[in-house]
Amino acid sequence: MTRMGMLLGTVLVATTVATPLYAQQAQSGAAASSTIAQSAATQDFSRLSDDGSMAFEYLTLARSAIFDGDLAGAKALIANAQQALTTARSDNTAFQKAAAELMPSKTGQSRPRSAAPTTQQVAWLPIDGELVLNANTEETPEKTAVVAAANRHLKSGNPARAAEVLRVTSVDADYVIAAVPLEQVTQDVARAAKLIGKDPYKASEALRDAQEAVRYASVDIQAVSNPATNAKAAPAPAAPAAAPAK
Repeated sequence: MTRMGMLLGTVLVATTVATPLYAQQAQSGAAASSTIAQSAATQDFSRLSDDGSMAFEYLTLARSAIFDGDLAGAKALIANAQQALTTARSDNTAFQKAAAELMPSKTGQSRPRSAAPTTQQVAWLPIDGELVLNANTEETPEKTAVVAAANRHLKSGNPARAAEVLRVTSVDADYVIAAVPLEQVTQDVARAAKLIGKDPYKASEALRDAQEAVRYASVDIQAVSNPATNAKAAPAPAAPAAAPAK
């Protein structure tokens, strides 16, 4: 997921809970501070890096090429990954977070290595994103199907439709972002570039280190109930009681 993912955070949050940036200018005091903080958090997760995503595709293909013995192809793919990471530095999608603030996996079970202390703020490059059912929501086949449908719209380039599917069905979903520490991954790929000619196995290990550096973060996309589906018919007013006979 590339450009579609970039749009999703903006469309979904705008459709549900976020306050537009221009509206912040009209607010003051504590309310304004709260809105600005929320906007900053949304900014962290509302876009993906096309070049960062491409870099990971290249390094994945490079590992496959090494496995197949195509070292010339692997070398070219590693060079492509390096170039994509260089371009990603200037695409204004990276965000600052400590590793401890992100999830080690989508389920929080495994923990990849971290080159920096977990409390140290580092630049993270968002490379992928998808919708998942909120952990606090009871999973049903119907809700799972709704999230799957929303993801299909997202991948087909229609984030507005994805947002609408969640809204009209009142399904509470999370937008899960996959991100990598920019400096660490850049160093891993550079190490692979140096090793590919003399030690392909070590080069593959360096690329694997980059792949295992992925962390996850999520934004809760609160569903907005559809009044038409939630409204219940009001009972008909009772007929006035007949006046007592005189």
